[in-house]
Amino acid sequence: MNTANLITIASIPVAVSFWEHASLWSIRLSLLSMVIALAMQLRGLRAVDRRVVSIWFLGSLLALGHSIGSLLTFHHGSQADAVASTAEQTRELLGFAFGAGLYVNYVFVLVWIIDASFRMIAPGRYERLPAFYYQCVNCFLIFIAFNGAIVFKAGIVRWIGCGCCALLVYLWWDQKLLFGGAEIQKKRKM
Repeated sequence: MNTANLITIASIPVAVSFWEHASLWSIRLSLLSMVIALAMQLRGLRAVDRRVVSIWFLGSLLALGHSIGSLLTFHHGSQADAVASTAEQTRELLGFAFGAGLYVNYVFVLVWIIDASFRMIAPGRYERLPAFYYQCVNCFLIFIAFNGAIVFKAGIVRWIGCGCCALLVYLWWDQKLLFGGAEIQKKRKM
């Protein structure tokens, strides 16, 4: 076997202390919250339904906790170390260093918290936003979550991420096939 053709998996921090585990589990639970909230919406609940909003907001707070916790535990509070680590992981996986990916993660958390807060504070106004807003926010969040849970992970975390993505695709497809989207859209507007 030619080892030059093997893909190198990025060196990912391994948790040792309680706080490192807390940081890693907060993002895992955050992404699970995202999947649950999106699945609830695909099954007909409105984006501003109290149950969806609660899970969506919890997920955004857990993502914030991960960002802060990861910076403090894995990078000892050093933004420069976090950027360098992100660049190295990207280089190992994709062949080029891109430390600015860390800032994309910060934007991910910020967008999610703003969206979750908007749903909670002004649900009526949120529902009147154009579908384009909803699609852009969800596509951005899902794209970053996909990369964080599948592209930049290995082993069981990647497989669980793939399973969650498959579930969401199935629910989306099922909604389109069975209802043509019309019945679900009607429920969302009620």
